[in-house]
Amino acid sequence: MTQPPSGPGPSARGGPAALLRELIADPLDPGYAAAAARTGPRRRWLERPLLAAGCLLVGFTAALGYVQTHRAAPEATRVRAALVARVAQARADTAALSAQAAELTGQIDRLRSAALGASAPAGLASAELAAGARAVTGPGAQVELADPAAPAGGDAVVAGNVAGGGNGMAGGNGAAAPVTAPSLTDRDIRAVVNELWRDGAEAIAVNGIRLTPTSTIRVAGDAVLVDFQPIGSPYTIRAIGDPDLLITAFADSAVASRYQTLTALRGGGFHLTQVNRMTLPAGGPATLRYAAGGTR
Repeated sequence: MTQPPSGPGPSARGGPAALLRELIADPLDPGYAAAAARTGPRRRWLERPLLAAGCLLVGFTAALGYVQTHRAAPEATRVRAALVARVAQARADTAALSAQAAELTGQIDRLRSAALGASAPAGLASAELAAGARAVTGPGAQVELADPAAPAGGDAVVAGNVAGGGNGMAGGNGAAAPVTAPSLTDRDIRAVVNELWRDGAEAIAVNGIRLTPTSTIRVAGDAVLVDFQPIGSPYTIRAIGDPDLLITAFADSAVASRYQTLTALRGGGFHLTQVNRMTLPAGGPATLRYAAGGTR
């Protein structure tokens, strides 16, 4: 308890007017100053060392993080550069081996034709064409699909995997969920390929990979695989056949209508063009499986 000041009270010195003047001149009660005088010095001598220790700890942590980050950066850069170089070398080796395989396949075809001559089995050429065992040249149609561009500024669009058969809806109440536009998948490539076969295509290649009766189009993670070879957007699907029939039938199909709608809604690319002359490479070597009957 603070003791009241000794001496005559405010009323004795001038009454209420003097009390109002005193409140305006010194609004802080003297008891606050007394309490601060008793507790202030004790807190200061403890708070200053704690503040200094906290600043030192924060500074040490920041310096340690900076050193560790910049020490690991050159090693990460070297590892990334080495991986990029290995990928580039692997792609170059694959391209060289593919060209060599195509050249050897052509030589085999020429030698076999020369050896068989007129005794070649009837229908051999058409069978090889159907099996994708030889390169083929002719007119046809080209379909190009491209993934939609990422929305600018992180904006979301309402879209579902309509191309893959989804309904674009999420939640039990049927409300459309705001998600980013999905990328094309193996189902999109298969839909276009199957429609081209249905429209009369005689040979088809996807991004330069010839399709055969045993070809597979699948997805692994974010990559589309054609015969276990990864391909990326844009996806170029080329088909050899009667160009007028291919263009007309494909343009009137539900597949073309679907991708035209998706392109208008979410962006991306969908182009159907006629090609007067194109060459599709031969497919990869087929693994023959057969059985031989035993004798009893």
